[in-house]
Amino acid sequence: MAVTYSVKFKKLNFSGKVLVEKEGEVVFDRKYLRLKGKGANDHGEIVNFTDIKETKAEKEKFIFNTFNKEQFELSRFGDSVENFLVDFYKLKNEFFVENMFMRIGSLLSSFDCSVEITNQFGKSINKGLSQLHIYEGSLVFIPKMSDAFAVNYNFMKNHQFLEDEYILQLESDSGTKINISRLGSHFEEVQEIIEDCLEKLYQKVLNNLNQVLPGFSIATLLKLAYLIKEGKAIELNVLKKIDAGLPSKIMELAIEGNQELAQKIQFLRSLDKDEKFYLGFSMQEDKEAREIKIKAWFLCALPTLNTMALGISNATNDHRVFFFRIVMEQGFAIEKMEGKVLEINQCMVLFDYDLSPLLKNKFELRKTKYKVAILRMAFLRLFRRSLLGFSQSSNLDQFKDDANRYFTLAKVMQKPTMRHSQIFKPTLKNKNPDLD
Repeated sequence: MAVTYSVKFKKLNFSGKVLVEKEGEVVFDRKYLRLKGKGANDHGEIVNFTDIKETKAEKEKFIFNTFNKEQFELSRFGDSVENFLVDFYKLKNEFFVENMFMRIGSLLSSFDCSVEITNQFGKSINKGLSQLHIYEGSLVFIPKMSDAFAVNYNFMKNHQFLEDEYILQLESDSGTKINISRLGSHFEEVQEIIEDCLEKLYQKVLNNLNQVLPGFSIATLLKLAYLIKEGKAIELNVLKKIDAGLPSKIMELAIEGNQELAQKIQFLRSLDKDEKFYLGFSMQEDKEAREIKIKAWFLCALPTLNTMALGISNATNDHRVFFFRIVMEQGFAIEKMEGKVLEINQCMVLFDYDLSPLLKNKFELRKTKYKVAILRMAFLRLFRRSLLGFSQSSNLDQFKDDANRYFTLAKVMQKPTMRHSQIFKPTLKNKNPDLD
């Protein structure tokens, strides 16, 4: 049964001009809300939850604007404004939790709590009364009157249970801090479930590392497991600090004797004295073959050239190396590198190292399960916007030519010359067809 509220609504354009003003109703669906006037012939206007950019609740008015630069004002709720807000966020959050890959693994338990966020810029945001859903691979927070969000264990930097205050504190890799309070008598139960999830995660990674990296101590592998978790890329110098023998061994594991790729990496790393090189790998147990299958990938950050290069290092049938801008408009690339690495790490881990869905144009994406995530997840939008293109040449000289073209495109003051759809119809081809 549809949820309906009687309201007065106005639709305004970006300059504030009123386009529509009616007495009518708002009707909720799983994916959208419909604003319609009185009368059987008024079919109304559908606003998808994915199109809503910002919301603002006032005493007797609810305002939201869309990515199409339209604004809607809803008023005259009578005594039902609070019920309206609860239903609006309930349905909107259910839709986004389902379509934005917040739920990782099975749901283990749910608890009532209160949530406050301090973002990386120091701004405090009170999310208020919420539901905490604990999954095997993530924590999902569903506020009563605010947007839902999730914390993936792979990108949870720190966590602390303050037993004296009955508060759980989380910090993400992006610098966001989250305070979870009002857990009441469930505080110890929440602590036990989360600690158990993290223990299982680290134990799984540790067991796999013990097989693919024999000869290293458990202490060394545990430090490595804490850093990579389920496949994050780690800087080579950080690996060296754990154990001097780790970088060469992991590089050998990632490249697997691929001389062609080794030459490309050597070329890239020679271009910038401030370069930083990262290696990431995910391990999956193949029970039938009784072995650990590895997906390995690399990142080469070249701040002087405002470029980040990415490649799947142990894919025998995929020779593509992707090139990204580090800074899009203004700033210093060397200061933005860490954020860019996090952005790409999130894409690689969340989408299981399969870049193909993220590289489709917007028309193709409408037919995939990624259509909502691409619109709403900031790091995915940045990933796509910053992509310059790729080279798939197996010839080193041709690869160098391709790379130099992308380095020219990466200059901050130069606007992109190709649309996203054109990037994936690459014009960079080998002159010798036998090398394609």
